[in-house]
Amino acid sequence: MEYIQTVLVQIAADKAAEASRPEGLLAELDEHRDYLRQQPGFQDMRVTRSINPEGNVLLVVETRWEDGDSLVSYETREPTVMSIVDGYGDLTVPNTLQVLDMEALRSETTRGPAAMAAEASERLAVPLLVPAGILAFMLLVIYGLSRIYLEVSNDVATPLAAGIAAGILVVAWFITTNRNLQPWHIGSVIVLAAALLGGGTLYALVNEDDAAAGPEPGGATPTAVASPTPSGTPGGGGTVFEVKMVPTLKFDVTEMTLPANTEVTVRADNQDGGVLHNWAAYNDDTAAQEIAITDICSAPCVKEVTFTTPAPGDYFFRCDLHPAQMIGTLKVQ
Repeated sequence: MEYIQTVLVQIAADKAAEASRPEGLLAELDEHRDYLRQQPGFQDMRVTRSINPEGNVLLVVETRWEDGDSLVSYETREPTVMSIVDGYGDLTVPNTLQVLDMEALRSETTRGPAAMAAEASERLAVPLLVPAGILAFMLLVIYGLSRIYLEVSNDVATPLAAGIAAGILVVAWFITTNRNLQPWHIGSVIVLAAALLGGGTLYALVNEDDAAAGPEPGGATPTAVASPTPSGTPGGGGTVFEVKMVPTLKFDVTEMTLPANTEVTVRADNQDGGVLHNWAAYNDDTAAQEIAITDICSAPCVKEVTFTTPAPGDYFFRCDLHPAQMIGTLKVQ
């Protein structure tokens, strides 16, 4: 609890300027503040006066103390505010000096530093957390939608994007036209959107990881099957080996076997709806030295490359546009 001593006195109108002189009453009260700072339990001192341009000036001196004992101890010995003001009897109006001791029921000081710090934190939380939350949600939307769109085919991505855009418009219309909107309505929309985006992103990432990981160890590895070159097919490279790009971001095989030192044709059949792909063979997974590369095309499309296979050994093939997800081993025997 905080205790307050208030000293009130009226200064004669014609003496107000004299009280404000460097050696006057107000200056001595300012010096007394330094003395008060050394007293146990002292909190603060405030000196105010009325701004009435005519008539006597009301001077109010207020000192604040942590407890009643500190105030009583101060009042029982001089100098005090009352004794200082009483010493300027020639400036003050007779019988106007009053001293009031009061107990503060609630004030900034009585709440204590911890309570004021907690209130300050609450006031700062909203201005800081709201922009941060909006930024985090926007990043989730951008990242989540990009991963989902990459993982689905064009046949699905286009209507999905249209549906999401329509949903955003409907939600915006609902929020702007509903006068009785409650905070939990907006919160529910945000939570639902975050859950859907988070779930879709997780699904896309899991599928992407599965595609990059390839087949399970010890499992059967599908291989390309050789077939005779059809009459009139470009290239004329003896034997045609076909590899397919299938939804989503995958080859239909992860291992191809070709004869060594032989002219062959690899036909890359892109069936991954609307996605750009190619087939490229290299000496190893650094892709520093190429063996053969087809042109890039957008599904549905077919591209061929005819080349002479290298010496027997294990080589590497991939899609140059998706080198993390679409890879395989090229065995030359």
